[in-house]
Amino acid sequence: MRFMLRSLAAGMLLLGLGCAISFAQNMAQNSSATQPQTQSADPTRPILMAVTRFENNLMSLAQAMPADKYSFAPSAELFKTGAPAQSPVQFATVRTFAQQISHVAGEPFRLLAPYGVTPDATVDVKSLDTVTSKDDLIKALQASFDYQNKVIASIKPETAFTPQGPRGMSLVAALLAMLNDDGDHYGQMVVYARMNGIIPPATTRQMQNMHPAAAAVQK
Repeated sequence: MRFMLRSLAAGMLLLGLGCAISFAQNMAQNSSATQPQTQSADPTRPILMAVTRFENNLMSLAQAMPADKYSFAPSAELFKTGAPAQSPVQFATVRTFAQQISHVAGEPFRLLAPYGVTPDATVDVKSLDTVTSKDDLIKALQASFDYQNKVIASIKPETAFTPQGPRGMSLVAALLAMLNDDGDHYGQMVVYARMNGIIPPATTRQMQNMHPAAAAVQK
């Protein structure tokens, strides 16, 4: 009796192993058959998503800030109350809101041009730092984003991470470095807007998505 049970158990074990091996072989064959159809990962997708979000946030903030506040910059007068008598803070070189925008607008042309994508001939990069009016700065900012998106569209998976630019940076590394710096300036511009009673549109949109009732009160 014990011999029969052992034989039966051994038979079931062999059958199970055979099924498992057959299943594994089928899976491997199916994987091999579909492998050539698998597309390479697109390195531009996450970058484009980040750039688009930043572009929407910055463009809407630039449009929301009144034209007469483009010359605004924090000054010592704004922080007199309660400030130490000998504050080490220096405000002489603080950028105005307009200068923040012109700096951000010029970055793609300065950082990305070495990677072989030619800017639009109508854009005068050298004069960006002298532009002060709201309308002209918004046009310059849009032209900057258009160029930036043109550069992103030129990225090829096989060369996206190849060291080829200044300091041996790849194009993807240059884009990430630029977005990191732009984020710092956007944060400063948000403070400028708040100091003038302007709620950043990106904040309003987020509040509407998360807390519709609170967003209505905030307006």
